[in-house]
Amino acid sequence: MLKLLLLSCSLYGLFTTPPYRITGRLVDHQYNPVGYFIIETYASNKEREPLALLGRDTVRNSNGEFKIQVIKKGSYLLRIAVPDYTDYSLFTTIQDSSYSFPEIHLQPTK
Repeated sequence: MLKLLLLSCSLYGLFTTPPYRITGRLVDHQYNPVGYFIIETYASNKEREPLALLGRDTVRNSNGEFKIQVIKKGSYLLRIAVPDYTDYSLFTTIQDSSYSFPEIHLQPTK
């Protein structure tokens, strides 16, 4: 009975690994927070090529902050689209439980 309980606890730990987090903050060319944008998250390789789309999130945050959760360590490419601003791509390799990008400054297209 004790062996079954230990096995159950071990298996539960395998399937309840907390997600990894990628965070950041977008500001415009005048350092104002960007309150609306779209982020696409891709699994990536070391050459920074998108391999598989993992998610597409519409972010509405008056402070320009975003938080993306991924389920495992690895390399990720984020593509950020904001109306009237140039698209922005970010690459990171997650090794710890979270990674926070420094403040991201967007440039207007006009």
